[in-house]
Amino acid sequence: MHHLVIGEGQIGRAIIDHALADGDSVTVLRRSPAAPEPDLRRVTGDLLDPGVLAEALSGAEAIHACFHAPYDARIWARELPPRELAVLDAAASADIPVTFPESMYAFQGGASDLAEGAPSTPRDAKGEVRELLLAQRRAHAARTLSLVAADLWGPTTVGTGAAVVTVMLIERIAAGARPIVVGDPAAPHTLTFVPDLAEAMLHAARHAERLAPDGDAVLHAPSTPAHSQTELIAAVSAQLGARVRRPLVVPRVVVRALSPLSTLARELHGITGIWYAPCVLQPGILTTQEGLQPTSWEDALAATARAAADARSSTPEARGVAA
Repeated sequence: MHHLVIGEGQIGRAIIDHALADGDSVTVLRRSPAAPEPDLRRVTGDLLDPGVLAEALSGAEAIHACFHAPYDARIWARELPPRELAVLDAAASADIPVTFPESMYAFQGGASDLAEGAPSTPRDAKGEVRELLLAQRRAHAARTLSLVAADLWGPTTVGTGAAVVTVMLIERIAAGARPIVVGDPAAPHTLTFVPDLAEAMLHAARHAERLAPDGDAVLHAPSTPAHSQTELIAAVSAQLGARVRRPLVVPRVVVRALSPLSTLARELHGITGIWYAPCVLQPGILTTQEGLQPTSWEDALAATARAAADARSSTPEARGVAA
């Protein structure tokens, strides 16, 4: 099967690696050039350019829409709907399925125990944008499959600054710093291992007609049972041979107080219901019927912690070399 992957970040890269390992072929559409790789075709440009998108789409049998926008609901509302619509139009024209990674933001009201098929319950502007995007996919003629994931971890999340537990807990422990917890340290919190999400998106594309017989499906990515951030800190510390350090816990009231002054604080304040309370993603049919089992929590933790430690040891500062 030939896949078009749009975006080569933490999710797109994992899809590329899995697809190539499975013997499939891949075209990547990205905004900036990258070094050539064997067996990987790259097209550089903006997906809103019809010529660029048509070139990238040549020969594709499925699209994986892994692009995003800066972490600001106002930018999401401006940029994401037209970009997704361009992809949907292209997929419908080519009569091929398109998969999307999806967050729990549109389902924040039910995030404490989210079952597959639950209605959207946004609680902030970001969730409302995600709800709008889900509705746009549902109404479009293209066959769409949205895979809901919890907060992400995995080797490709290291160094991105985009995965909360990786940057706030795992990378800080690897650096010998105190972890920072934005949320309730004791609350159970599901994490989705990016390689499992990538495998699920590829599976969804390969079986799109069966999984989305009515043209649209919202499915849960395979994810391990929820653990608390306190458990995660202890386990990562043990994995890296570090002493367990008491985390810096950011009270909810502080996030609220800073929200008028900081874009990041404002956006975090909008999803505090996910971090200061239980956040549990229940298994869906990809796990219960399709047989896609998540990587164990222990193995996912070891892979992410190892990647963080390796990244840390490769920096000039860690090697004692002047930058």
